[in-house]
Order: sequence, then C-alpha cells, then structure tokens
Amino acid sequence: MNYTDIIYIISIIFVLIFAIYLLSKLNIKEKYMETVSKANRDMEDLEKISKNIESDYKPVNIELTSYEKEQEDNAIISYDELVKTQDSGYAYDESYKPVSDVSVKRIDLDKITGQIEAPQEHNKVKLLNYDKEEAFLTALKQLQKDLM
Repeated sequence: MNYTDIIYIISIIFVLIFAIYLLSKLNIKEKYMETVSKANRDMEDLEKISKNIESDYKPVNIELTSYEKEQEDNAIISYDELVKTQDSGYAYDESYKPVSDVSVKRIDLDKITGQIEAPQEHNKVKLLNYDKEEAFLTALKQLQKDLM
C-alpha cells in the first residue's frame, strides 16, 4: 500500500461520515418541519373553534326552582343591604370619618329611635363576698396539694 491509497481510503471514510451527518441533519430538519406544521395546524384548529364559539354561542337562561328564586330574592349581599332590611332604629353619624382605611360607621346615640331595655334581675351575676372567695381559694389550693 502506498501513500496515495491511504489518502484515498481516508477521503472515502471522510465522505461517508459527511454523508451520514448530512442525512441525519435532513432527518432532524424534517422532524422539526413536521412539528412546526403540526403546531400551525393546531393553532388554526383552535382559531376555527374560537370563531365558531363566538358566532354560535347563545346563552341559555336557567329555570330556577321556587326555593332558589326565594333565596335569590332574599339574599343579602352586603352590610349596607343588611342594615336596610333591618328596622333596628339605629342612626349613623355620617360626619364621622374613620382614621384607618377600614370603613367604620359610628352610631349616633342621640338619634336612636328604639328603646334600650334595662337589665333584668335574673341577668345579674351574684358574686361571693371576699371572705368566702378566700376560703374557696384556700380549699382549692389544699385539694391541689392533696392530689399531687
């Protein structure tokens, strides 16, 4: 084997490697093009579906049952609506401006139309006198020591 034969064999190997490289690049490019075309078809399909929905969509009114209708009519959405529905007799001081961002309404005590009831006798809490409280506390401390 001489020098020219070796160069010839190396050049054939180089051409084969280059051909394989080009074929693989073409295959990758074909797969890329298929992916791009599929993405374009998907986008076109989405556009068609969107246009179809926009043109053919007609909202349907739902029939409410009597219970749902009653709940919808009597629903209280906000605090202001609650105050309007209640006949509490409270009047709010409109001149009061809250310090913080929280909306607070001050009740105007001078304009209250309802009467505030006096506390009933049965609502009062009866307290033990001081000596009985001390004796009770001492008995509790003794019980605690006995349990330990």
